[in-house]
Amino acid sequence: MWSRAAGVLRLFSLTLLLWPCAAGLAFADDPAKEFWPEVDTWWRVSPAWRLSLFVPISENLDTQYREGNLIPQVDVAFGTAHRERRLVDEDRVRAMKFFLFRGGYLGGKSLDDQGEAYTEHTAFAELHWRLPVKGGFLLSQRLRTEFRWLGQDNPEFSSRLRYRLMLEKEYTVGRVSLVPYVNVEPYYDSRYDTVNRIRLIPGASVSWTRYAAIEGNLTYQHDSKSSATHTVALNVILHVFLDTSRTP
Repeated sequence: MWSRAAGVLRLFSLTLLLWPCAAGLAFADDPAKEFWPEVDTWWRVSPAWRLSLFVPISENLDTQYREGNLIPQVDVAFGTAHRERRLVDEDRVRAMKFFLFRGGYLGGKSLDDQGEAYTEHTAFAELHWRLPVKGGFLLSQRLRTEFRWLGQDNPEFSSRLRYRLMLEKEYTVGRVSLVPYVNVEPYYDSRYDTVNRIRLIPGASVSWTRYAAIEGNLTYQHDSKSSATHTVALNVILHVFLDTSRTP
């Protein structure tokens, strides 16, 4: 059974890694090129509970159009604890719980025009299912539902359903931890009553201290309902970790 699962995972990983190359060859037009810097602050208040605040910015490198978001969240981990490991967004090796629930709010707007081009208020909830597999890999599934109000004066309500599948593995050298990963995520949008967006993201997180980590990834996005059908973005994230849980 394990050999069959390992074969499936190898095929899954190879498919995800080769897909951007195939998609790139199929571009009819040059993709939009964007830069997404972000600062994520994580505050663990107990072994199970954690608060976080994400501050991402996106910029189109051709037009210099920019958007900013503020995303407060709360997490709770539950279920059976698996062997200790470090995840992409963890400050240290911990006993990982099988499930994680996250709830939060996203406020966003276009910068430089007081939100005239884009304003968003979104409430969201996520369920994460983390499964260790043979070879030290971690297979994660995330189901996320969003309730969105778009627009500044007369906001339009809509909803999205997103499913993400991610494969990651930790490598350590002394005090340095490297966690490469790859994930794929389709989006269903009620405004169009279809799956209009899909993202493929290979990346890695590097940490050398319990207080910080740097994550970088390259995102390919296909959106059939956007003026930019193809987008390629460089995402650089600084993770800052705070801890009052008093775990060793």
